Amino acid sequence: MSVLNNFTVSVAKGLRRLRQKQELREVAPSASRKRGNTAAQEDAKLNMEKCLIVSKVTRYEYERHSHENLSESELEKVLRKRGSDYDSMVSVHKRQKAFEENVAKSLRDMGLKVEMASRLTYKEDLIKWCDMVVPCGGDGTFLLAASRVRDANKPVIGFNSSPHKSVGRLCLPTWCSNDVKGAFQALKEGRFRWMRRSRIRTTITSEQKLIDTITPIDLHTLHYCRYPPVRDALDVSDAYNLNSRKNPADTKEEVSSTLATKVLPFLALNEVFIGESVTSRVSLLRLQIDDGAWSHTKSSGLCVTTGTGSTSWHFSINCLRTHSVQELMRILSEEYGVALNTTLEKAREVTEKYNQKLMFAPDSDQLAYSVREYITFEEWPRPRGLKVRDRASSVKVKSHCTDAGLVIDGSVSFPFNDGTEAILEIHPEDSLMTVQMDEH
Repeated sequence: MSVLNNFTVSVAKGLRRLRQKQELREVAPSASRKRGNTAAQEDAKLNMEKCLIVSKVTRYEYERHSHENLSESELEKVLRKRGSDYDSMVSVHKRQKAFEENVAKSLRDMGLKVEMASRLTYKEDLIKWCDMVVPCGGDGTFLLAASRVRDANKPVIGFNSSPHKSVGRLCLPTWCSNDVKGAFQALKEGRFRWMRRSRIRTTITSEQKLIDTITPIDLHTLHYCRYPPVRDALDVSDAYNLNSRKNPADTKEEVSSTLATKVLPFLALNEVFIGESVTSRVSLLRLQIDDGAWSHTKSSGLCVTTGTGSTSWHFSINCLRTHSVQELMRILSEEYGVALNTTLEKAREVTEKYNQKLMFAPDSDQLAYSVREYITFEEWPRPRGLKVRDRASSVKVKSHCTDAGLVIDGSVSFPFNDGTEAILEIHPEDSLMTVQMDEH
């Protein structure tokens, strides 16, 4: 990427953050009144008696779990031979665990009950037990924690454990990570604003006999790999069966006409992505936007996002770059005689205005969808198919794929093959309760 591109991206990101802060300040005071059901949501009062800390799985833990049969010295040899920085890996792991212990100690010093869970032990019984979920990591850990909280009145309040390395825009401000005890004191005293974030509910319809096979695959767990290692080649069929990846079209049994429906147990805070598991394969999907006509699409997949997610993958898919806008402006000026200022500064201004419109409020009851690399033929004046991206109240998707996944927040995947249908929509009772605090 050129220096110019780097500068443009930095400017866009800065404006995006400023816009998001302004939106949150405008949205936060009204969100709880609009969607809340209890007086506690209107006042900044937080029940912190029982806290559940959700810890981040570090790279070291990932490797340790993957090679659980090796001693520490053997693991070190394997990693160094691979070219990994073993010392840095261990150092980062120790800092992460020290941060989590500091959060736990700060809560216990306040006389509060504390439990800790990792990605592998974060279960429903712990979620029901606690009054507040406290993910410690970055946005990925926050998304993991949020996806399994079904109670719209149970707050999820995240700490960025590496503020020097990442922004963690879903987490509390940087000062909270540097002063954990002070942050909890501020929360206890009510020095925050409630914030509602909409989430996507996914309802699946499939054949009755296949509905129970639509089970979650945690893409971050260490036992799942899309392509099994060479040494396990003889067990490929078993791996596919264990992970429910078998294509219903391959079965010899007679196809049943009986359909069944179920709501998936995970709510998407950022986005739902649907597409073939092999990225080079075309994803064949039928889409219905709101109550419109069904459209056949060939693409690289579908991304449906919330207002929270509109600043991340949705933005990356659809944002324009300054040099592209400038080139378009020059074509209009030189070849079509349109009087335009084609300077870099003006192109950057137009780019930023366009990109800002891609983002919308976190508590919006609308979705935004993007069809990635849509294969279509423009027919003027009536192009076939649907808009490549737009806002909607609901999106219905029917799969004609052979090995597809429906992925929630980039973390959990459900098989989504030929004949399976999904409805993606937002319900107020599915919103996530979190907080906003001042930057200083």
